[in-house]
Amino acid sequence: MNTVEPIAIIILVLYLVGLLLIGFISSRKSSEGVTDFFLAGRNLSKWTVALSAVSSGRSAWLVLGVTGTAYATGLNAVWSVAGYIMVEVFMFFYVARRFRTYSEKTGSITIPDILETRFNDKKHLLRSVSACIIIFFMIAYVGSQLVAGGGAFASSMGVSTSTGMWLTAAILLAYTMLGGFHAVSKTDVIQAGFMFVSLVLLPTIAVIGLGGFGPILEAMHNEGGGFVSPFAFAFGAVIGLLGIGFGSPGNPHILVRYMSLKNVKEMRQAALISSFWNVLMGWGAVMIGLAGRAYFPDISMLPNEDREQIFLTLGSELLHPLFFGFLLVAVLAAIMSSADSQLLVGASAFVRDIYQKILGKDKEIPQKKLVFLSRITTVVFMGLALILAFTAQEFVFWMVLFAFGGLGACFGPALLLSFYWKGVSKQGVLWGMITGLITVILVKQQPQWTYVFLPDVKELLNTYFFGITYEAVPGFIVASVVTVIISLATKKPVNAKETVDSLNETA
Repeated sequence: MNTVEPIAIIILVLYLVGLLLIGFISSRKSSEGVTDFFLAGRNLSKWTVALSAVSSGRSAWLVLGVTGTAYATGLNAVWSVAGYIMVEVFMFFYVARRFRTYSEKTGSITIPDILETRFNDKKHLLRSVSACIIIFFMIAYVGSQLVAGGGAFASSMGVSTSTGMWLTAAILLAYTMLGGFHAVSKTDVIQAGFMFVSLVLLPTIAVIGLGGFGPILEAMHNEGGGFVSPFAFAFGAVIGLLGIGFGSPGNPHILVRYMSLKNVKEMRQAALISSFWNVLMGWGAVMIGLAGRAYFPDISMLPNEDREQIFLTLGSELLHPLFFGFLLVAVLAAIMSSADSQLLVGASAFVRDIYQKILGKDKEIPQKKLVFLSRITTVVFMGLALILAFTAQEFVFWMVLFAFGGLGACFGPALLLSFYWKGVSKQGVLWGMITGLITVILVKQQPQWTYVFLPDVKELLNTYFFGITYEAVPGFIVASVVTVIISLATKKPVNAKETVDSLNETA
């Protein structure tokens, strides 16, 4: 356990109180209806949408994972950052406007809403399947963030990990349940600020402390290999790291940001803000890992020989306790900015897609009742995430490793083809989602689950697919191919041409 100065803990406590205040202040705005609760009434500014999208998409993976990867492998870590940055630039500049326009025109609040409307699915098949996939992933996602939050509280405030998990859950639940998407988006902006400052401040101070880049370059050359050349990795490994970006087009907690922008004409400006933020934060994370290698040349110098401790270890070495408090907040902010969005998306999949649109399809349900049910569902889902976090931590960690790519494979091809191709069909999208999910699971976990029945998919990919074994890449490709093939052989929606032509004009 690290010893943390009282002033750092005060900064952390003030941050947590601030989150609760935002939730309380936002509660009135979020109580009018489900559009207000889940999309902030489509009334967010370009800055809020851009920064909220960045912070909710990164989680502690950027602050702890990328910094640790750069410490362990050097410039090879650039590939893990480049993949999602390139895809999210494309999404914000070229796809986000279609999301915003189509969702408002059709009254869509969720991804299942969009799919059902696009394909005129009166049997609710697409809605049912996609909602179940979202709920499954989001509960496990939140569970993993609770485990990470428990660890952050344990290392910063000296409490037990289980106490830290309860604290994380209570704070997340309070402001998310009260303020809905209004509170989530506003807190995400603050959390993006903490992450941004920390990822720029720490590497700058580290370089100054070393007297320039010379010691960093020397440490990199001493390690050799991928530390000095990002091309030292095999082709398959590079594509696998770039493939992290395949998750972005299908993760609902990122996509709903596009739908919440107040003025669709500001989407390009939001894209510029988001892209700048992503690039600077990504490079900051890589630089922290590289500078950390100069300060701590041997991993045995880090707590528990854990490379993901380089962010906080370097910070405690270089910063005044006041500024170190900001680093602690940055770690917790990275965790909470993802968990709150995932919790809200999971609740929307149940309340909007299952309860309102399927179970209550022939009823006029008051909006305030739906908001009340949304808050209750948020509590229930947090309870399920806590159970997972406490009883199945290994499962939760396994889930978070492939959930981002799994959601990308399930929904990325379906949504992109729906917005750009007139020939895509309901059956194509349905089977694309299912085969994308199955492929991701087989590549990640197949030997344990289905080895008796099928060849080893991961080994086949390793042998015949350039060694690309990160599950998001084959999952996205298989889902795309299946969607196209089945669409070519099945009936298209009657209004497909008009829908795509209208979106093309808008874009």
